[in-house]
Amino acid sequence: MPAGHDQDTAAGGPLLELRGVTKRFGDTTVLHPTDLQVRRGEVVCVIGPSGSGKSTLLRCVNFIAPPSDGVIVFDGEEYRPPTPHRLLPILGAREERRLTALRSEIGMVFQQFNVFPHLTARQNVALGLRKTRGLSRAQADERAQAELEKVGMGAKADAYPERLSGGQKQRVAIARALALDPKLMLFDEATSALDPELVAGILAIMRQLAQDGMTMLVVTHEMRFAMEVADRVIFMDHGRIVEQGPPAHFREPESERTRAFLSSILQEAV
Repeated sequence: MPAGHDQDTAAGGPLLELRGVTKRFGDTTVLHPTDLQVRRGEVVCVIGPSGSGKSTLLRCVNFIAPPSDGVIVFDGEEYRPPTPHRLLPILGAREERRLTALRSEIGMVFQQFNVFPHLTARQNVALGLRKTRGLSRAQADERAQAELEKVGMGAKADAYPERLSGGQKQRVAIARALALDPKLMLFDEATSALDPELVAGILAIMRQLAQDGMTMLVVTHEMRFAMEVADRVIFMDHGRIVEQGPPAHFREPESERTRAFLSSILQEAV
């Protein structure tokens, strides 16, 4: 068990809590009312078929896709769905500042890397340090170099993304997120866009983060990683949490839908 778990009691509660969080796009509900807690230092892996609401769940956490209903509690502070503030510009600006602060404490790594093509690896990592943390260019560059070294990209600091492989771009994206010292890391299918031979390197970085006690919410189809690294696994389908528990629980899941999904995964692996 990571050392970070011991911090939970001292901090007075979970790092992240979702209370009735719902997401609708027009008339379509893609995430039904969802309750979830993530303890400090806990690694939670979310599995399920495509379109089950996994990525939407992550995007609601840091308000990239603001929830339609419900409450998100992060590090003891409540965040609610945005409301129109056309007549209250001061209140609207205050709310946006709160969300900016929230996102600076939640690192997110996407499937498609999302690195800036016109910036070098070092500049990609340094940008957030300058804009969010107020570091000077020299300070940000020094910190960026250190973070790139941690993910095995120190020698590629001056390279532009077009000269990097998919795995190298993902390492830059991870370094960029970690540079801000996030309290929570979100991984949204971080390996699914990579060639198979590049997947192991990214998973190794994620394993090390877990061992270091980083709180992580991971959407993944890498079942071996989920079974070996996660403290808890969540199975989602049709925008709902169907079943959850420690990895051992999923050797004999309760839900027929979960059993069918895991069976299909095993067949694909053969």
